[in-house]
Amino acid sequence: MSEARLVRFGPERPTAPVVVCFPHAGGGASAFRRWARVLPGGLELMAVQLPGREDRAGEPFLTDFDALVAATARPVEEAVAGRPYAFFGHSAGSLIAFALARRARRLERALPAALAVSSFPPPHTLRPHALDDVPDKAILDFLNGLSYAFSNGPGAQPDLIREILPVLRADFAAVSSYRHSEEAPLECPLHVFGGSVDRFVRPAELERWRDYTQHEFSLRIMRGGHFHLHQNAAGILDVLAAHLIQHPITQEA
Repeated sequence: MSEARLVRFGPERPTAPVVVCFPHAGGGASAFRRWARVLPGGLELMAVQLPGREDRAGEPFLTDFDALVAATARPVEEAVAGRPYAFFGHSAGSLIAFALARRARRLERALPAALAVSSFPPPHTLRPHALDDVPDKAILDFLNGLSYAFSNGPGAQPDLIREILPVLRADFAAVSSYRHSEEAPLECPLHVFGGSVDRFVRPAELERWRDYTQHEFSLRIMRGGHFHLHQNAAGILDVLAAHLIQHPITQEA
């Protein structure tokens, strides 16, 4: 089974606090490339690249959620070992970030200085919804409704559509295989971000993430739709940087 890889954006700082980002369903690490422009000084920025997309096109997809988490865990753990770290997951990436934070606690490893999730319902409310029988047109209409739209309309870039649809189907299959289990709330800050006009998840749903932490919780509704993160990167990173700078994690032996 192929493992995930981490892609660094911005300066290499091997001992600095690090923000690890998890992209949306159908997306790849490049979704966070521009974040390096507004990254607070002294931090390192990495994003997870799963098999089957961007520079890993042609590799088999991971369509089982538990297998996906297992394939992501080792490279992420190696990247954050011995230094403060924060997770940011957008949309379906939120579920992976959340699962890895829970895994760290089960293994008695350092929790993230902050866990941030964006534009995704809380895990206990998820309902299986694979896309196996959904026509391409219905998926494209859904994406356009989330402001995912391609710059000149979905018909203008057929190569991009052919690339995205298989990835999206695979990622939805993985999310649909997630099975929630009840555990104690996490002992780390949890920050939730949403778009003011997001048609996928509403603020009232995002508020229900509150039950997943026994530490600090915040919900911030940002201007924009489902992909609000592209215009709000600086604000999101500032929230995470405050934890990474003020609440360092003791290095592990």
